[in-house]
Amino acid sequence: MVIKVGDKVKVRSIRDRGQEEVSALVGKEAVVLARRGVDGSGIGYILEFPDRSRHWFFESELEAVDSGHAKDEPS
Repeated sequence: MVIKVGDKVKVRSIRDRGQEEVSALVGKEAVVLARRGVDGSGIGYILEFPDRSRHWFFESELEAVDSGHAKDEPS
């Protein structure tokens, strides 16, 4: 999966997090603000949610959201 800045994603899971605030974001959609290397072992993304809160997640915790505008659909 290739996630780019500006993409809409959904939080599908979290790993190693104990904060209730972050756990409550599973299933929520957000926009990718930035991409960052994480501890040399992966990629992390900073997301902004509709309430304007920002949190970071590992790539494995996210899934792309279909925008509903497929490129090969006729206009």
